[in-house]
Amino acid sequence: MGENKHIEELDAFAKKYIKEVEVETPSIDFTNTIMQSILKVENTALYKATPLISKKAWFIVLGTLLTLLFIPFKSSENTESVLDKVGYSYLPSLEIPNFLGDISLSVSTTTIYSFVFLAILVLVQVHFLKSHFAKNIDL
Repeated sequence: MGENKHIEELDAFAKKYIKEVEVETPSIDFTNTIMQSILKVENTALYKATPLISKKAWFIVLGTLLTLLFIPFKSSENTESVLDKVGYSYLPSLEIPNFLGDISLSVSTTTIYSFVFLAILVLVQVHFLKSHFAKNIDL
């Protein structure tokens, strides 16, 4: 029973002070002020843009392509080619369609393959960047 009396005293005390406290109303631009402060915090601390393929990875890709470009595929006329040893002998027999007609270009097939490979890598990165930024916008 002593607990009920204590609860009744607390209840009376709370009712007395609730009646005395003024009701506060927020300012007219309260919501706008809160939203501006949230945007400042989001823009400064939470998001840092980083590329999907780092500079180090691009240097490795470039170095690999340049290395493949300058490796001779035949070490001498009497020995078999490097492609025959590796088992990629079908690569020189691939035919690249001539889109330019009668214009003859003196570009090696290795250079063409390296540019095609680089174009594929760029397209893959563009695809991943597009999906990455689309996910961030939807948040």
